Amino acid sequence: MTTAPESEPNWNIPQNKTAIDEILNSVERPQIVYKHSYRCSISMLSKRSLDSGIEELSEVADAHLVDVVSMRELSDYVAEKTGIRHESPQVLLLSRGTPYWSASHGGVRLKALQDAVYELAGKD
Repeated sequence: MTTAPESEPNWNIPQNKTAIDEILNSVERPQIVYKHSYRCSISMLSKRSLDSGIEELSEVADAHLVDVVSMRELSDYVAEKTGIRHESPQVLLLSRGTPYWSASHGGVRLKALQDAVYELAGKD
């Protein structure tokens, strides 16, 4: 069984509901929330895809990773607050505290996220 590392380069790791509330209430920049399982091969493939470009996306959006196994309460809290049913892997793009775009399972790919982030950036 694979466990979550203490830190992830280019990803912020929220530790509590207060941190999730700050992410969900942010109006300054778009927020990316990636729900990841270190036990799931599909999640690992999705994360590898996102990792290849998340540093670039971090120039225009804040990127957060929630480990759905060790942080299940926080993952469920994100679902409750956004109204987007929990799935894993799952990526959410939030704009001014509102869900703008999301994808799960095989749809979690860097290109799709990039397209959504740049579409959103063009609307601001």
